[in-house]
Amino acid sequence: MLGTSESINQISITESLGIYGWKHLDAIILAALATESPLLLIGPHGTAKTLLVERIAVALGLEFRHYNASLINYDDLVGIPLPDESKQKLEFVTTPGAIWSAGFVFFDEISRCRADLQNKLFPIIHERKVIGIPLEELQFRWSAMNPPSPDEPDFDNLAADIYLGSEPLDPALIDRFPFVVPVPNWRDLELDARRRLLSFADDDSAESFDLTALIAECRDGMLAVEHEYGEWLGEYIIYVIDLLHRANLPQSPRRARMLLNSIIAVHSARRLLSDDVVDMDISAEIALMYSLPQTATEVPPTSASVVAVHRQAWEISTKLDNDGWRQILEEEDAVQRVLIAEELGFDDEELGQLITQALAAYEADYRKVSLAVAMYLAFRERRKLTPAAWEPITKLVLRVLQPRRMTLFSTNNQTDINNWTNIKQWAVERRADDTDIARLEVNFILGCFPDMWRVTDWNDALGQFKQDLATFGIAEV
Repeated sequence: MLGTSESINQISITESLGIYGWKHLDAIILAALATESPLLLIGPHGTAKTLLVERIAVALGLEFRHYNASLINYDDLVGIPLPDESKQKLEFVTTPGAIWSAGFVFFDEISRCRADLQNKLFPIIHERKVIGIPLEELQFRWSAMNPPSPDEPDFDNLAADIYLGSEPLDPALIDRFPFVVPVPNWRDLELDARRRLLSFADDDSAESFDLTALIAECRDGMLAVEHEYGEWLGEYIIYVIDLLHRANLPQSPRRARMLLNSIIAVHSARRLLSDDVVDMDISAEIALMYSLPQTATEVPPTSASVVAVHRQAWEISTKLDNDGWRQILEEEDAVQRVLIAEELGFDDEELGQLITQALAAYEADYRKVSLAVAMYLAFRERRKLTPAAWEPITKLVLRVLQPRRMTLFSTNNQTDINNWTNIKQWAVERRADDTDIARLEVNFILGCFPDMWRVTDWNDALGQFKQDLATFGIAEV
């Protein structure tokens, strides 16, 4: 999950710090700094997580503490508490590495941290406090972890990064991080970034800039963004959180509020970093991509699933004034959207858009064919859809609506042989029922043979085909 659409950067924070291949994360990093929000970096070893944080701390001139969370004790952080002379309060006997005077702390290997210590990190990360005592100097609390190891690691997969001992964070702890950021590995870097990484040029040859001034400017810009978009973004967040819940990615009320602030900060950051006019649509997508706590689990959500949630929520939010569109977009099922649009009398272009989305909503090829046939038969005479809608439909329906014969074939694929034996017997019996629907069913099964039935049971697919025909009212042709 390494990014989304983005404008060309005028300033690259990461490249200016000598970190290459991270440019797509510049707006997220600046947004986290401008809001002083906790940020969690997730990635394999050797991907410059620690290097980035150290260089940011130097650029900001802050006293920096790097703690290995898998090794430290709580006393290493705060010192040893002892009663003062009055015995009314505690004083801490500290070491030079204690947290009290730090402006920037980095908890590395936090996924290997003991559970009892994780609990004690909550107030530091979220409130900047130790047992209720404010950490007056502390601004930034960032962390890093390796990807959690799966319950059943595949040690035969040499390409997999498996980190035994790296565990998913406590849900309450991960919910303290507004930004949850996967970082790029070598295979994710473009060729230019790889070359610059291997260059002998000094890191200080990168463009110089005042990071402190940039952060202040981003904060000022957030006020304008909030004034311009704040109320409308609230509606967008409502739909995003509801859609994430439907996608089995539930979020807390805290996360909803953090996401609103993150979008505002990311948009302000992108305005500063880009030469181009930046769209709020893309800012919201970027912020959502790097704000989900599930990213820190063994099976993080795919980029495609997050983008799909964003786009649906964005469509609903931008069409809130249109009751018809709102009714459609609040419907999760893409096929039902087509039916609702037809019932509400949407025009041909709008219906065609929804039909195209319905076909794209399913990965299984047989389902695309099934829906294309049903929708083609339903709309071919009463609708004049756009060529953009008809083209994908007609390509799919040719498998079914062209005349089909049962012929002999030669193959060594045992699955094909078994399927053909069963299909041939079924087709002979089904064709005895001399109806249009019977012929459609036979053509559907024959037209998708053999390739689609290697991955899907053809009997199950036949049941779905019958259901799709019934859904669109196809009783005869």
